[in-house]
Amino acid sequence: MNSSAIHDAVVVKNKGEIRRIAFQDIIYIEKSLRKIFFHLSSEVFCTYGKFDMYVVDLPEEFYLCSRSYIINLSKVIIMKDQTIYFVDGKDIRIGRDKFYGARKAYSAFIAE
Repeated sequence: MNSSAIHDAVVVKNKGEIRRIAFQDIIYIEKSLRKIFFHLSSEVFCTYGKFDMYVVDLPEEFYLCSRSYIINLSKVIIMKDQTIYFVDGKDIRIGRDKFYGARKAYSAFIAE
């Protein structure tokens, strides 16, 4: 249930399992009630906790775009119609106000 960062990864503990997840493998992180889902390029890893446990450890290419999603801006390919499309074909819909904030963060990220 605890999290800590190791330079280029986050360490996640759940049910006796300790897993190191490289930041570059994370497409987005989703919260549903107390569950946290790490959507990776190859799988979805689930643990329990709060976003606060992970946000502080994430590098600047991650953006908290709503109460339910933290996106990896480097994995976004298109943002339109309140939907964010990722390199692996997945997509998420977010509210209008949150979408405009995410789009602004994405524009600033790709301009760097």
